[in-house]
Amino acid sequence: MPKRTDIDPVDIPKLLPYIVMYTVLPDGGDYTIRLVGEEIVSFIGHNATGHPAGSAIPARAAEILIKILDAVVAERVPKFRAGKAHWQPDKSYRDFEACFLPLSANGEAVDIILCGIRFSALRRPEA
Repeated sequence: MPKRTDIDPVDIPKLLPYIVMYTVLPDGGDYTIRLVGEEIVSFIGHNATGHPAGSAIPARAAEILIKILDAVVAERVPKFRAGKAHWQPDKSYRDFEACFLPLSANGEAVDIILCGIRFSALRRPEA
């Protein structure tokens, strides 16, 4: 697994608006949002940096997110998700794709999860 220091934001400026970073808390099972890109802030409607993972979305969506984060930590492999943005009721028609990548300072334990998420165009479906 790469380290957080292996990823230089200067090398990926076009991706930064679509990134969320989660800190894996030492006791396990809890995650804090470390960084949220501009496109995600715009989509959700506020910046959740510093808050617990899942705190800015409905409870059922938060459960799913935590299960994904738990799997990345336990299996130490990337996880991918795609579908409709059901966690944002007014934007649930929008498609998304997300990738959750484990990062590790010591090469063994996941301490940060880097997530890239991209949403479909703004068009609403025709009625």
